[in-house]
Amino acid sequence: MDNWFKSVWFIRIISLILAGLLWVTVNVDDNMDSDSLLFDSTSSDMEVMENIPLEIRFNSEEYVVSGLPQEVSVRVEGTPSVIAPVVRQKNFTVFVDLNGLGPGTHEVSLQHSGISNQLAVTIDPKTIEVTIEEKISENFDVNIDYTNEKQLNNELVLGEAKVEPSAVTITGSSSVVNRIASVKAIIDVGSAKESIKAQEAPVKVYDNQGNELNVLVDPTTVNVSVPVSKRKKQVGIQLTPKGGAPEGVIVNSVTAERSEVTIYGPDDVISEIDELPEIAVDISEVREDETVEVEVPVPDGATAVDPETIEVQIDVDEGDQGEDTSQN
Repeated sequence: MDNWFKSVWFIRIISLILAGLLWVTVNVDDNMDSDSLLFDSTSSDMEVMENIPLEIRFNSEEYVVSGLPQEVSVRVEGTPSVIAPVVRQKNFTVFVDLNGLGPGTHEVSLQHSGISNQLAVTIDPKTIEVTIEEKISENFDVNIDYTNEKQLNNELVLGEAKVEPSAVTITGSSSVVNRIASVKAIIDVGSAKESIKAQEAPVKVYDNQGNELNVLVDPTTVNVSVPVSKRKKQVGIQLTPKGGAPEGVIVNSVTAERSEVTIYGPDDVISEIDELPEIAVDISEVREDETVEVEVPVPDGATAVDPETIEVQIDVDEGDQGEDTSQN
């Protein structure tokens, strides 16, 4: 072995082998690096992300902006390893900066932040035409708008509604606020069987064509109370003496304590009634002045009458005549 290392030819052969191995190693590494660079330079991917929220940067205390979409689409192109986390996390922002712009119509470009500069980014749309207007606030009274009123029991009637608060503050662009024709709280009365007490109702704002307007309302809801009562009507009454008075008794008058009573029922029934049928008062056993209680009949189609009975004063004279005289 020691003799080999002392041999010149052995050392030359070993050197030649080592030199060959080194040459092979260097060339293989160079080829691999070249292939990797070639792959990286030609491998590209593309992804489109829809429904990306658009952030608006402007002075919201003084201005109102219209014409901007709520969402945009973003296309990114580049290597898959860079695209993947962007698409997965979506931790970037698409915005339009309106600071420094005053009232009027402007064409502005959409911008982005938080996306790697290794990617090519395309936002759709690229530019948008926006309108900037001064913000104003005004107070408006709230009216009541009933829904399903035709489904309300026809024996019931709605009273005057009470709204709390009675007015709201509406904020928006001057052009929109000037179009306001009505401000309403919506109440469903279709299934009401008794008075509605402090029911929360949303406030809606409309123009004169009935279109709902996009404005800020403060507060957004109000409390509404609506009296619901049975439909009723005051009608007159008439009394008719019934039977003959005893011999020697003369009936001077038959007088009720009231001239009207209240009837309840469907509107189409009670609207046709102005007076009750004559109420008969039995005088066949009357011998002196007295007060009697008489039942008040419920008209056909009506549901109730109030009061159900009335007091009737009968005034008489005692005499020798057997003939009975009575008057209403």
